[in-house]
Amino acid sequence: MPSRTTRDTRPSSYRAPDGVDLGAPVIGVDYEDVDALQTVLEQYEINTVISTLALHIIGVGQAQINLVKAAEKSQPTKRFVTGTWAVQPEIKWFDLLPYGFQHVASYTELEKTHLEWTAFNVGWFLEYYAMPNVETYIPQSTFVVDMANKHASIPGDGKQKMTFTYTKDLAKFVVAALELPKWERNIYAIGDKLTWDEFVKIAEEARGGEKFTVTYDNVEKLRTGKVTELPGQAASYSYLPKESAQRLFSAFGIWVTEGIFDFPDEKLLNKQFPDVKVTTAREMLQAAWKGK
Repeated sequence: MPSRTTRDTRPSSYRAPDGVDLGAPVIGVDYEDVDALQTVLEQYEINTVISTLALHIIGVGQAQINLVKAAEKSQPTKRFVTGTWAVQPEIKWFDLLPYGFQHVASYTELEKTHLEWTAFNVGWFLEYYAMPNVETYIPQSTFVVDMANKHASIPGDGKQKMTFTYTKDLAKFVVAALELPKWERNIYAIGDKLTWDEFVKIAEEARGGEKFTVTYDNVEKLRTGKVTELPGQAASYSYLPKESAQRLFSAFGIWVTEGIFDFPDEKLLNKQFPDVKVTTAREMLQAAWKGK
């Protein structure tokens, strides 16, 4: 029977609404107690742990390490999906992120185990550019393109490829990957791949053809930990202070210029599961913004 272990202390924006049937039992656990976690995994005969712990929140990293330790000790548990859900670059690139050490610590712990483990590389969640006009459980975040205010601050020259995936499509790929006989360290799946210049053009069309205000942040600026601020970013400063947001988005901007979000086509899970229908950027932006 499918189960989900949780310690639901997240902000309400991260949780499914009360009363929503998730289709699986929710089991409260203590992420500080490795033995207790092991007991739950064994009690429910969990073969595969899919971690969605928010590693961008400082302090959550230890919870994932404990979950890894419990999975390693659990007899029925053989597989582990780490809580990355964007891109897993070379370890050196995590130094740019305020919370990058938590990802590194998690990978280090997984390397000690006998678990078959992987990270899903899916790029940037596509629905960030459709909020609030899209069904999603993730909170608002404004990176590169501000759809509501028709602005964009593009890292580099706008020619580097970027990957986008709707979280609902990601879920389909995760389910499909469970059937694979063997996992690679990195699993790649995408909804769409575009340059930022191409994305802005699609965004402008979705917003009625009006040209966006566009600036380009060169690598030199990004390396100072700064990006051109977008109007929509101020709304997140209550939980992600401006200085932290600047550092975070400049780091991701550098990743863009380094081609880290440009996944190899030959490794895409899409090729193995062509029946998984994905949402393109044009489809989502048109559905979310047409006539608005």
